[in-house]
Order: sequence, then structure tokens, then C-alpha cells
Amino acid sequence: MGWQLQDCAGICLAEAMIAMAAGVVVLSATIQTLNHFQQKLWAQHDAIAHHQDLRVGMGVMEAELRVAGAAAPAIGTGLLRAEPQEVEFLANLAGLVTTLSSPVSSSQDELPVGDGSDWPTGKQLLVCTEDRCAEGRLARDGRPHRLSLTEPLGQAFPAGSSVAVSNLVRFYVRKDQNGTTSLMRQVDGGASTLIGDVTWFRLVYLDPEGKRTQDPTRVARVRVEVSGGGDRRVLTKDIGLRAR
Repeated sequence: MGWQLQDCAGICLAEAMIAMAAGVVVLSATIQTLNHFQQKLWAQHDAIAHHQDLRVGMGVMEAELRVAGAAAPAIGTGLLRAEPQEVEFLANLAGLVTTLSSPVSSSQDELPVGDGSDWPTGKQLLVCTEDRCAEGRLARDGRPHRLSLTEPLGQAFPAGSSVAVSNLVRFYVRKDQNGTTSLMRQVDGGASTLIGDVTWFRLVYLDPEGKRTQDPTRVARVRVEVSGGGDRRVLTKDIGLRAR
């Protein structure tokens, strides 16, 4: 006597296998959809984060370019280099300014000042009248009423002459070994990345009449253009120099 298949009570094996196969297809499609949305979400998050980095970096450039040369009118704008992808200038980033409390001779390496507290060792400073300046470097941390220099100024200055820290600031682009371009910020020799993954960066220099110029002494405004992170939009900012 042979075996005979009987009717399934509920779900038979064939139906269960078909249902499982359909479930696998649906699950696979769901996972692919979730992965797609996850990748899209990550891309949007990266774009937002990079756009925020652009704005923060632009804010740093604006704050520091505005004070180029402002602490020492005798040096003008303080711009030393004005190139399409590089700008270098003198600025008093920490706002450390005081005045001579009494005259100094050309051979003097101790400056009597109104307040030299917390001025850091090694910083370059400018001593200026309305029409001339001399550079010096701090040999030790400043004291309440005295600044010590590594060597004399080489010029005599009257009481009331301004004394200010002078930072050497440079913004420029650099491409790494992987071909990624970054906007760099360098202050007194120490460099760090200001904005990473830059796809476009340009500096345009404008004179007091609004005309383009490459003469650092004529620059009144700097137009900064930057984009990156896959975003084709270019962030543009016109920055006026206070010294003008």
C-alpha cells in the first residue's frame, strides 16, 4: 500500500516557503530603502556640518582681517602680502595695547608702560608715534608697569607713544598628499586647518574707491569667496579693514 498526501490543515509547507520568500524580498527591499535614507541623512548631516565650518572659518577671517594694522596707524593696513589665494598681515589679535609712561632712549631695552600685565614672552611688539614705528620682542612676560625686550629698539620714543603686540597672521590654501585642499591659518609661525575640503577659495582686494588692486598699501576691503564639501554654493563676504 503506498502513501498518499492528505490536505493541509492550515498552512502547508509550499505556502510557508512562498510566504518566507516573499518576506525575504520585502525585508531586503526595506533594508535597501533604510540604507538609502541613512546614506542620504549622513550626506545631509555632513553638508550641514561643513557649511557650519565654512561660516565659522569665515567668521575667524573676518574678525582678524578687520583689525589688520589697526593697533599701529603708522604701518597703514598692515597687509604684507595680497595674493588671490594668500593674505599675510600684521594684527593685534588679543588687543594688547598700552603707552610709554616716560621717554625711552635708542639703547634702552626696558620699556616703562602704563600696564604690561600678562603680555606673553616672545611676542613681537610695535612702539609707534603717529608717523613711525620700531619693532621689539618680549624677553619675558610683561609686568604691571614694565616690558623687557630682547634688545633695544634702536630709536628714541617720547612718553605717550603707543605700544602694541603685533601678530603675524597668514591665511592660505594647501593641498595634502591625498589631493584634498584646506584653508590654513597661521599665527606667529604656528599653522592649523581653518576649513577642510575646500573646493573654491579666492581673495579679491578692493581700494577705497571699490576698484580691484594688488597693492597691499591701497587695500580697504577684502572679498572672501569660499566653498567646499560638495556644496557648489559659494559663500562670499566683504571685509572692511579698520585701519582704513
